Amino acid sequence: MNNWKVSMMLEELQVPYDVILVDLMKNAQKNPSYMKNNPNGRTPTLIDNTVDPPFPVFESGAILIYLAEKFKSTLLPKDVRGKSEVIQWVMWQMSGLGPMMGQTMYFKRIAYPVTKDPDTRLGFSVERFEKETIRLLKTLDSRLEKRDFICGAGRGQLSIADISCYGYACSHWWTGIDVSKMPHLLTWLKTMSEREATKNGVRVPGTSNLGPKGPIFEELRVNKELQKSLEAHAKEKGRMFFGWSDLTEIFLKGSQAGPWTTHVSDSKGKKI
Repeated sequence: MNNWKVSMMLEELQVPYDVILVDLMKNAQKNPSYMKNNPNGRTPTLIDNTVDPPFPVFESGAILIYLAEKFKSTLLPKDVRGKSEVIQWVMWQMSGLGPMMGQTMYFKRIAYPVTKDPDTRLGFSVERFEKETIRLLKTLDSRLEKRDFICGAGRGQLSIADISCYGYACSHWWTGIDVSKMPHLLTWLKTMSEREATKNGVRVPGTSNLGPKGPIFEELRVNKELQKSLEAHAKEKGRMFFGWSDLTEIFLKGSQAGPWTTHVSDSKGKKI
């Protein structure tokens, strides 16, 4: 979702770029060669090869701002107030929507299925992050009333705020949040999803952690039949929440470790 921000932005800018897959399953983001460009050891990282020496940028929000300013894009207004408004909403996503939805996903989809007595040990965490996620999505829904985009005068115009928020907001199913009573949010999600840059951006890098037959996340996010099969598999296994355990059992058949094992429960052209 954070990585989508960069690919969507580059697609909107129509800037040629290369993609290097960082294998999180093998902790490649912790390799010294990677961390020299991203000391936080997370993805994404942008390397601007159009300058000498190449310039690295880490943190998805910072990358969006860097690209908008580098290419003098209207996705980040030039006037002080317009620019501030957009950056406020980018920061809102970076500090609120992203972390809260991320924690909800973690506890439901990774930790819960592999923790002993999860209701007792994790119930409070799930409830706390889920409630905050709902509050934040309602905040976005309210903001989008009578608007096409998050920022700008009138009905607004596309900006890096929309790009920043889209990846997480569109992943409400994976978070287990019902947004059926958030009509403005749903309309905006549809508008964003129909953009060519979005369609291309969310399919980067185009490979699955679940092997050659496994779905990429965008396929999992939109394929209702696949979602139903995942939910049914979790129910069959007696799990309250579906997640990575189900995905790896279905697609990897136990032949490889899944991402949930990171949870230990004692319980040549100049291109960007």
